[in-house]
Amino acid sequence: MASNYAKEKAKRMAENFLAKLVDSFDSQKEDKPPKPPPKPAEAGVSGSSDHAASAQQDISSVFDNLSISNQPNPPPPNPHFVGGFNPSYSVVPTPYAPAAPSPTGTHPSSSAPNLVRPVAMPTPFVEFPGQQSLTMQMALLPPGAPTPATRPHSNPVISSSKPPLSPSSKPPKPSPAKPASPPSTPAKASKVESISAASTPGKPGQEQCAGVTKAGKRCTRMVKLRPAFASLDSDDSGTMPRFCHQHSKELLGPSGFYARKNGEWVEFDAWIPSYLQPETRVSLRVEMERSRSSSDVHGYIYTFEIRETTETETIKLKVGRAVNLVKRIDQWGKQCGSKEQVLRGFYPGSVEPDEDGGEGSLMKGRVKAGEKAAWCHRLERLIHIELADLVSTYIYLDPAWPNVDEAASTSAGEKTSNSKDSNIPRTCPDCGSIHKEIFEFQRWKRGKNKGKEWGNLVKPVVERWGKFVELYV
Repeated sequence: MASNYAKEKAKRMAENFLAKLVDSFDSQKEDKPPKPPPKPAEAGVSGSSDHAASAQQDISSVFDNLSISNQPNPPPPNPHFVGGFNPSYSVVPTPYAPAAPSPTGTHPSSSAPNLVRPVAMPTPFVEFPGQQSLTMQMALLPPGAPTPATRPHSNPVISSSKPPLSPSSKPPKPSPAKPASPPSTPAKASKVESISAASTPGKPGQEQCAGVTKAGKRCTRMVKLRPAFASLDSDDSGTMPRFCHQHSKELLGPSGFYARKNGEWVEFDAWIPSYLQPETRVSLRVEMERSRSSSDVHGYIYTFEIRETTETETIKLKVGRAVNLVKRIDQWGKQCGSKEQVLRGFYPGSVEPDEDGGEGSLMKGRVKAGEKAAWCHRLERLIHIELADLVSTYIYLDPAWPNVDEAASTSAGEKTSNSKDSNIPRTCPDCGSIHKEIFEFQRWKRGKNKGKEWGNLVKPVVERWGKFVELYV
């Protein structure tokens, strides 16, 4: 009996405490003095169960009406939410959570009132250092709350032996970074180096040697240009290669070469006269051995004499190539009308005979050219190289010519080439254009060659190189 009494007393005290707590915060109810607690029922009294049931209903109704801030009920919990900050809750700095509806009805146990479990309140913001990230802490802060100060992140300071700079001292200038060590095999460097070596600029009147060193690179020596060979550098044939003294000596060493056309052995001395200058002989050797260009065609080599109005000590002969000889003759007559051009001959010299069987005519309008010569580009180049040497040295004026040795040719070339360079292209005073491929020879004044500059000087050169091209190119 004593235990039943103690239980009843504890229940009454709890009910009384809850009633006082609800009444103190319920603003909707009028201030009324608290109800006196019911008298304790004696043991064995039947009204105890009825009193417990009525008290349970009062407590349920009180919790149903409990609403402090008149806010709507929170949304039902999301079954898929696993934890953390729930965005469905609006964090409001209120001391109490809003009330939630609780189910009503009596509990099956009548011996003691079964209190309804209140709704779970949102967890207040509590900072646990080391457990939540800074982003989560900032998200859980209530509105208007001050932002907690955080430790700024900084890179570790590298210790240095140098003292810190004072405000008045100037910052030191950054030292240029030293380049890394070059690779052991610079593949591209050699290519750039070879290109730069091939285009090394020189002084006016000089050109880089076209020879190749033993290291496989182009020679860097500069060669002085001879004005007599200036007209040989044309757009069609390209620049004539020049060589230094060392490479010239090497190129003059071989006695011949194997022809590319038929593989036959060709002797240089059989085609190159010994009285020509060493530089000319080197150029002829290089041109003879060079492979034929794919743009080369068959054609003619013609020779015009440009006559002056008065008798002069020189004769000007224009030597060139043409695919259509008759058309080229007509073009030259219209190009410069101040001088008279006379056709002296052409190669091959197979002029078609007249109707009566006589020899063909060289007059303009009556020329009937025969078959063309082989590879007129290469043929013209070889002819021009040798004629340029003859014009610059005047070696043909020697009474012993053509039986002149190399020493006489060299001395004559040094003596005459400095006095006059008649092969340099000059602007025509009549038409204003520069006539190329014109060779001005000194006339023979006496002897068997007098007046035969074309027949005994130029024509043999044309025919000799025409034969070479026909056989070996």
